Amino acid sequence: MMTLLAISFVVIYFGGLAIVLRAISKGKFQYLLVYLVTFLPVYIVFLSFTYTHTESVILVRVIQYSKELILLYAVVIWSLGNEDNLIIKKWNISTLDWLFILFIFLSLIYLIIPLGEASLTNKAIYFKNILLLGIVYFFGRQIDISWVNWNRIFKVIFFVTSLAFLVVVSEKLFGRHFHSIIGYSNYNLAINGIEPAGNYGLIWTFEAQAGQPRYGAFFSNPLEFSASMLICFSLSVIYLLSVKYNTNRSKYLLILLFSFVCVLLAYSRATMVTFFGVLVFMAFLLKYYRILIAAGSAVILLSLYVLYFAPDDTRYFVTDTLMFQNSSSITHVIEWSDGIDSMVQNPFGIGLAMSGNAGGVEDELRISGENQFLIYGVQLGVLGMLTYIFMIGYAIVHSWKAFRRAELRQEQIIPFTAACVKFGLLLPLLTANAESYLYVSLVSWWLVGASETLFQKYKMKNSITYHSVL
Repeated sequence: MMTLLAISFVVIYFGGLAIVLRAISKGKFQYLLVYLVTFLPVYIVFLSFTYTHTESVILVRVIQYSKELILLYAVVIWSLGNEDNLIIKKWNISTLDWLFILFIFLSLIYLIIPLGEASLTNKAIYFKNILLLGIVYFFGRQIDISWVNWNRIFKVIFFVTSLAFLVVVSEKLFGRHFHSIIGYSNYNLAINGIEPAGNYGLIWTFEAQAGQPRYGAFFSNPLEFSASMLICFSLSVIYLLSVKYNTNRSKYLLILLFSFVCVLLAYSRATMVTFFGVLVFMAFLLKYYRILIAAGSAVILLSLYVLYFAPDDTRYFVTDTLMFQNSSSITHVIEWSDGIDSMVQNPFGIGLAMSGNAGGVEDELRISGENQFLIYGVQLGVLGMLTYIFMIGYAIVHSWKAFRRAELRQEQIIPFTAACVKFGLLLPLLTANAESYLYVSLVSWWLVGASETLFQKYKMKNSITYHSVL
C-alpha cells in the first residue's frame, strides 16, 4: 500500500515537472518559482519516503538532480529564446551583479585548479550548489513577473506555511517526529551514509541539549524549517499592513502566528532571536515605531517568564546559551576557531568542498562548518569571504532602498521581504551552513534579484528626473 502511494507521489511529481517544463518553454518563467516554493520545502521528505518504499537509488538520484536540470533548462530557454520569440532584455550590470559574477568566477577557478584534498566530483557538486545561487539571482534580475502572478506565488507560500503548521502541531501533540514515519533515517543511511543518532533515531539536529524534541514538519530538519519561516513571516507583516479589510487582516495575522509557532516548535535559538531582530528591522524600514514597543514588550514578557515561571531546564538552557556554556555553543566556538585558524594559515583558501556540510563535503576532510562566512573563507580564501559578505550587505541595502523608492504598495512587497529575510538570516549564517537550506536560500536570492532590478529602475528614473530638471 505504501509502495503504491510512493509511486503515485512520484508520478504526480513528474507530471508536475512536465507542466513546469512546458510552461518554461513558452517563456512562463514564473512557473519555475512556483516549482521552487512548492518542491523545495518537501524535498528531503519526498526523497526519504520514495526511497523507503521503493528502495530505488536510481529513482532517488533522478528526483534529486531534477531540480538542477530544470534550472539549467530554464537558463537555456532564456538564453536562446522560445516559440514565442522571447527577446533577451538589455542587462545593465550593477555592483551586486559584479559581486555575484566575481563569486561564481572565483568558485570556478577553485574548481579547476588542483587545490585541496576533495575529489573533482565533490568539488563539482559543491560548485553546482554555488552556481544555483547565481542562477536564481539572475532569474530574479531578468524575469519580469506580473503582480498577479507574484500574488499567486505568495499565496502558495502562505499555504505551505499553514500546512507546515498543521504538521508540526500534530508532531507536538503526538510526541513523534514526522521524519521518523516517512523513513528519513533509512534515506540518510543509504544515500548519505549518515548513521541514525540521538534519542529519536534521526540526527542530533532533531533534539535540543536537554533532550527536548525539535520538530521540522516536512522540511529537511528543524533548523532549515525555522529559518524558512522568515519568508512567510516577512510577507505576512507587509500584507497585514497593506490590506484594507479586517477579515483580510485577521487572515494574515493568523498566518503570522502560524510562522511564529513553527519557530517555537522547531526550538531554534538563532531563529527565535532573529524574529525579534527582524521586528526591530521592520520598524525602521517601515518607519512604524510601534513595532518597537511590541518587540520590546515581547522580550520583557519572555524574560520574566524565563526568570520566574519557566521550568529549571529551560532557565538553565537559556543561561548556558547566553554564557556559551552548553555543548552546542561550545561547538560553535570550536568550529569558528578552526575556521579562523585555517584562514590565517591559508589566506587564499584550501579548496572547494573542504568546509561546511553541504553536498560534496566529506566529514573526514571537513574543516569548520558552523558559520557560512567562514565556510566560504576556508574554501575560497579571504577574497571569497569578503565577496560573499559584500553580496549580503548590498542585497540588504539595495532591497531597503528599493522598498523606500517604490511608488506602489505592491512593488514594495518584494524588496521588503528580500531585505527582511536577508537581514534575518544574518544570525543563522553566523551559526550554520545556512546557504544549504535550499528553500529559504534560493527563494530569497530570487527576491533579491527582483529587488535589485526595482532598485536600478528607480535609480535610473531618479537620475533622468534630476538631469531633466537641470
